[in-house]
Amino acid sequence: MRIALFAETYYPFISGVVTHIETLKKGLEACGHKVLIVTLDPKSPRHYVRDGVLYCPAIPLKRIYGYGVANPLNLERLRYVKLFGPDLIHIHTEFSMGIFGMFAARQLHLPTVYTLHTMYDDYMFYLAPHRPFQSLMKPGAHLYFRYVASRATEVIGPSPKVVEYLRRCGVKRHINIIPNTVDLRDFLAENVRPESVEEVRRQLDIRPGDTTLLFVGRLGREKSLDVLIRWFAGQFRGRARCRLLIVGDGPEREALAGLVAGLGMEDQVRLLGRIDHALLPPYYQACDLFATASLSEMNSISMLEATASGLYVLQRLDVYNKDQILPGVNGNFFEDAPGFGALVEEEIGLSAEERQARREKVSRYARRYGPREFTQAVLNVYDRARLEYARR
Repeated sequence: MRIALFAETYYPFISGVVTHIETLKKGLEACGHKVLIVTLDPKSPRHYVRDGVLYCPAIPLKRIYGYGVANPLNLERLRYVKLFGPDLIHIHTEFSMGIFGMFAARQLHLPTVYTLHTMYDDYMFYLAPHRPFQSLMKPGAHLYFRYVASRATEVIGPSPKVVEYLRRCGVKRHINIIPNTVDLRDFLAENVRPESVEEVRRQLDIRPGDTTLLFVGRLGREKSLDVLIRWFAGQFRGRARCRLLIVGDGPEREALAGLVAGLGMEDQVRLLGRIDHALLPPYYQACDLFATASLSEMNSISMLEATASGLYVLQRLDVYNKDQILPGVNGNFFEDAPGFGALVEEEIGLSAEERQARREKVSRYARRYGPREFTQAVLNVYDRARLEYARR
């Protein structure tokens, strides 16, 4: 089968969606299928193909870090896609490339699979900074997402939270739930060189007996990192052997640095900036816990990488997104600063042997569902989409 995947961003931009698409691409190719990724390059004045990726020129969006916007009905781009000769189109975005993907599917008479990755109600502030305008925009946004879902032959979501969101948007059709996964082999302890872990520990001054929390992700408002930092400061200010490391870049980096300075937490909270994905495994291994206060996740790639690395996850409770955590096995939930603090104190109170046993338990649980199962689940949806489209 020849499959065209449409996305708003791809490497070198780093995000959970990009990692998801890369995992899917590798899984499909391992099964003998051909894949073309169609995405934007805001820095390029022309279309070009490199390593199985069609990069399309776009206008950068300053408000939305790393994204661009392009003409969704471009005929030159359609020529490239037609030359590839796809059997199916799979869109991972609702905007420029998503609209173009639907356009290409109509022109080439192909079935379309649509994966919703994002809780857009949590991102309205990028388009309407003032809350009253966000409330006005939501009904229109819901109508648009209902339209996109209705045009697809099949719809995929990574968690039950997607079903809840699309139902709110008025989508009544069946939605395939396929949890995210990544190739976790690089994050398993046995595949990370101890020397690289020790080097990270030296660089970050992490000593035996310290308790180090890690967050990896985009530094956007929707991640609620200000909440995580404030709650951490409120519970652990002055306890030098307990620290929070934040890996990633994004539009909130400057504001978060100001918040850390204002709280006087520079020695305990460090913003490490963007780290190449291939270099992340020893950072996970050097830490003890993964922490997130985000309520915008649907199925976090970073949490998957963290648990594969053996990190017990502390997740702010989101009633619609609880499936990644089995309390007491691979993590636990908190609802407020004292609850967060209690979970960290639990880790602090463990002996070195107990910490290691917990890491091994978390990592074992993470291995139960991998790229092979994920790819096969997506291929099953592709088969249904092609059969359904042929019957029309």
